[in-house]
Amino acid sequence: MWRLNDDGSAVPVPEEELATEEQIESAVESAPELLGIDVLIIGRQVQTSSGTLDLLAIDADAQLVVIENKRNRTPREVLAQVIDYAAWVATLTFAEVEAIYARYKATPGQEGADLAADFEAQFGEQLDTLGDISRMIVVAAHLDDATERMIGFLSESFGVPVNAVLFQPFEGSLLGRTWLRPDATGSRASGKRSSSNAEKNAEKREQSRQFWDAWLPVGREVLTDIELPDRGRKAWWLKSKRSIAPEVPAALHLWVRASSAYAGVQFDHADDIFNDSVLSALKRRRSEIEGVYGAELKWYGLADRSSRKGQVNAPEVDIGQLTEPHDEGLQALADSARRLVDAVKPYLHEALEAASAAGNDQMGSD
Repeated sequence: MWRLNDDGSAVPVPEEELATEEQIESAVESAPELLGIDVLIIGRQVQTSSGTLDLLAIDADAQLVVIENKRNRTPREVLAQVIDYAAWVATLTFAEVEAIYARYKATPGQEGADLAADFEAQFGEQLDTLGDISRMIVVAAHLDDATERMIGFLSESFGVPVNAVLFQPFEGSLLGRTWLRPDATGSRASGKRSSSNAEKNAEKREQSRQFWDAWLPVGREVLTDIELPDRGRKAWWLKSKRSIAPEVPAALHLWVRASSAYAGVQFDHADDIFNDSVLSALKRRRSEIEGVYGAELKWYGLADRSSRKGQVNAPEVDIGQLTEPHDEGLQALADSARRLVDAVKPYLHEALEAASAAGNDQMGSD
């Protein structure tokens, strides 16, 4: 960093040392834009199963962001800790993330803030669900060669979303910022991404949003009892805002691909084992449900796939193209969702009661 004098000469600004590493943590918390990416801080000093995470954030794509200061630890310890935190974050349910944010924002005598409302206020997007993979950011004043090599290796060879941002204090309370991998910052604030992959991903997200914007008017006409989002999301999924049946943790989800889409009912209780129990109980009515829907459905529990949420999905319907869906495809998706809800809804309370009873029996036997 250089200072320009009145006479036109330039002199280097002397570097300084941070009094404590926590200075940067506090600075990032108070002004996340220091990172150069658009994020909402949702937790500080978050207790995990393996330690205390410095900062937890969420970005405009609903991806959770693990932000960890580098202290007096070896490079292996730094990256291992960040990856461990990201693995823990990946297990969090939507409700658990909301609870972390509520505790973070809570003040004496007041309830915690609403994550979905604050997310929409900052990004202009509705927060319906969370992204699948967490981003990892190591924050430091300096990085050693070994840490740089490992971060570059993980990012370039395996596509791991890990990066490092360096903050250098200068005389006069000035602060300089440098990204280790500037092509991987994904700055929404700048309105563009420098890497070709990021640009392609951004284009795909925009295409998804255009599809959902085209489908939502059709969906609202057919699904009059389902509270759908006000506008499309930049994601391949779309989720109804509330449960399809009172007091039952089951929401309508819709998924879209390049040329097809399908509807599903997903169980959203904070306890994934309980979700699986509800699905298992509902599956006892499989013949009746599939008879009402008019075709075989796909049932996914914890034993069937890596998803932590139990799902019952309808067959895929042809939409033409994601960017130019035909009217028949939009209508077919809405009709499929309607039939699925009508087929599943009558048995949801029964399944919920059966799962609750099974859980109580298990607690009693323990």
